[in-house]
Amino acid sequence: MSENIQSHEHDHSHNHENFEKTKKGAIIKILISALFFAAGYICEEFLSAPNIICFILFAVSYIAVGFEVVKDSIEDILEGKIFNECLLMTVASLGAFIIGEYGEGCAVMLLYSIGEFIHGAAISKSKKAIRKIENESGKPHIHQSSENESFIASFAKIYTPIICVIAILVILIPPLFLSGSWREWIYRGLSVLVIGCPCAIVISVPLSFSCAIDACTRRGIYVYHTNALEKLNKGGNADDGIYFENKSEENIAFAKKAAKKAVAVARENVAIALSVKLVVLILAVFLDKELPMWLAAFSDVGISFIAILNSLRSLRIR
Repeated sequence: MSENIQSHEHDHSHNHENFEKTKKGAIIKILISALFFAAGYICEEFLSAPNIICFILFAVSYIAVGFEVVKDSIEDILEGKIFNECLLMTVASLGAFIIGEYGEGCAVMLLYSIGEFIHGAAISKSKKAIRKIENESGKPHIHQSSENESFIASFAKIYTPIICVIAILVILIPPLFLSGSWREWIYRGLSVLVIGCPCAIVISVPLSFSCAIDACTRRGIYVYHTNALEKLNKGGNADDGIYFENKSEENIAFAKKAAKKAVAVARENVAIALSVKLVVLILAVFLDKELPMWLAAFSDVGISFIAILNSLRSLRIR
């Protein structure tokens, strides 16, 4: 399993190792949250219910999926891990509650939780592919980060603080120097935090490599670390980190195609994620009308779906 996925798992304290055991509970929490969110939305938009009733419904929805995220963000801060997606989502969603946008804050956390569930499912599939390598070859999987994985891991450490700085500037500059409304620009700044969530970017690279490894495994080609595929793509030795049950020219050619597809899809995923986030970020800051915060959250969930679907192309090697 790639180091950046492992870091992603640790930062969230979501035990992806036991995803199959915990997914039922996660689904129940998401359904409860969605139910109370829908009730709150109906009461607020269509029934004109008292504000306290709407607040209670949205609060229950938020707590169902957000309690663990807020708890993890506090624990990370105490451990000195300040800049991560848990903190971004916590600040953005609670900030929305503070300015009275209960539905927006609730929607952000709900969509984030759905995105995390998607990530967990994808990681679980990836680990199954790695277990196949260990059980069919009898050799342990040894991880060596590929250059693309190492780049993304380093990039995420720089990217998240930059997003936080941009959000602060968006909140402060218009009200202080351009006579902007504090409420409006706090909302827009919080949206920037949501848009900047790096989950989809973090998962983009290892997922494409895992799918390629799975495709190779099905042909009796065992790839012991993702770096082997990247080396092979650059013209390296097919024996370096790869074991062939039948080392035929056809299988060597297949492994090379898998390596090429993994690298290409990984780069596509990152490019798509960054492009979509940039577009939504520009809209959130410069659009005359405020961009709904839930749409900002959906951009990350949507990108995750795209990354997963695009990575499945690595399973189809011709």
